[in-house]
Amino acid sequence: MSVPIPAEDPRQIPNRAVVDRSAITDNVRALKTKLDEQTALMAVVKADGYSHGMLATARAALEGGATWLGVAHPAGALALSHAGLDVPILTWMYEPRTAEALLPELVAAGIDVSVGSMEMLRMVIDASRSVDRRARVHLKIDTGMGRNGVLPAQARPVVQATREDDHVQLVAAWTHLTDADTPADPATDQQVEVFDATVAALTEEFGPIPLQHLANSAALLSRPDLHRDLVRPGIAMYGYPPVATDLELRPAMTVTSRLALVKEVPAGHTVGYSRLHTTAATTRLGLVPMGYADGLHRAASTKVSVLVRTADGDHVVPQIGRISMDQIVLDLGPESTAKAGDEVILFGDVPQGPTADDWAEAAGTIPYEILTSINARVPREVRG
Repeated sequence: MSVPIPAEDPRQIPNRAVVDRSAITDNVRALKTKLDEQTALMAVVKADGYSHGMLATARAALEGGATWLGVAHPAGALALSHAGLDVPILTWMYEPRTAEALLPELVAAGIDVSVGSMEMLRMVIDASRSVDRRARVHLKIDTGMGRNGVLPAQARPVVQATREDDHVQLVAAWTHLTDADTPADPATDQQVEVFDATVAALTEEFGPIPLQHLANSAALLSRPDLHRDLVRPGIAMYGYPPVATDLELRPAMTVTSRLALVKEVPAGHTVGYSRLHTTAATTRLGLVPMGYADGLHRAASTKVSVLVRTADGDHVVPQIGRISMDQIVLDLGPESTAKAGDEVILFGDVPQGPTADDWAEAAGTIPYEILTSINARVPREVRG
C-alpha cells in the first residue's frame, strides 16, 4: 500500500483557513430556535463541509443540536459513518459504477439513500439483496430544479416498486427549492404545490410516507410553513444566511496569510498582469503569497479589500492589480508601518474585516463558491 506524500509541508505554508467549531455549533443552535420541537435539523456537510472540513463540521453541528447529517456523495457518507457519528445520514449522488462499489456498504451501515429514478432504485435493491439488509430510501421528486429526482408523473411506479420489494423501505419524500433565497419569487409556492400534490396522490394509493423535507437554509429562515419534518441548512450553518434574518450567525472560516514583502514604489508604477493598476502617487505595496491556485477568485481583482494587522493596529487596504496564481498585491498606503511577516486576513469573522460576501460581490458570484474554492493547498486549522 502506497502512502501519498504531500508536495508541500503545511507547517511551512503561511496561508491558513482557520475554522471556528464554536461558530458552527452556535449557528446551528440559533437555527434551531426557528424550528418547532418536532422538526429535525440535518446538517449539510457536503463538499468537505463547504471546505470547513467535513468531520469537524459534522461534530460541531451535532453539538449544536443537529440530529441528521447530509452529504452528496456516498464516500462522504461512509466517512461519517466510519468516524462513529451515530445519527441518520443521507446521501443522494451516485451513478452505476459508484453504486456497484459503495451501495452495499452504505446499506450495510444503515445509511439512508436517495433515489430519483427507477434505475437508481434498482441499484439500491441490488445492493440491499447483496448484504441482506433493508435499505432506507428517500424519494427525490423533481418539482422544477431539473437536476436529480423523479418527475411527478413518473413517481408512482417507483413508489409501487418500493412497496413490492421487501429489500427497501420508503422513509421520506423530498425536493429541492430553486429560488427560496428570493422569498418573493412565486416559484417556491409553485414547487410546493407540485410536491404536495404528488405526495398526496402517492399517500392515497400506497399509504403514508413517514417524512417530508423541502427546506434549505433560505426556506428555514423565511418559510416556517415549509419546515415539515426535517430541514437541511447548509450555507447558514457556516455563517452566511442567504436571506435577511434576525439571527446572529457568524462566519466559521477565517482565511489568513502573511505579508511576504513590503516595498515603496513611485507614482506611475504598474502592478500585475496586463498592467491592470497604475499607482497614482508614491505608496507602499504589500505582497501576499496567496492567489487563485489557493481559491481566491481572479474575477475579484481590484474590487476587494483585505485587513492587515500591523504594530499600530488593523488596517483595511485594497487589493490592486490582477490576482495571480500564487500571490496578490495590496496598496498599503504611503504612511503604512506594515512589514513583512504581518498577518493578512483575506476574509472571515473579524470586526471591520472583509467577508466571503464581499468577495462574492466583487467576483460576481455567491459566498458558497467563495468558501468551497478555498482548496486543499490552504491548510486547515480547527479551533474552538
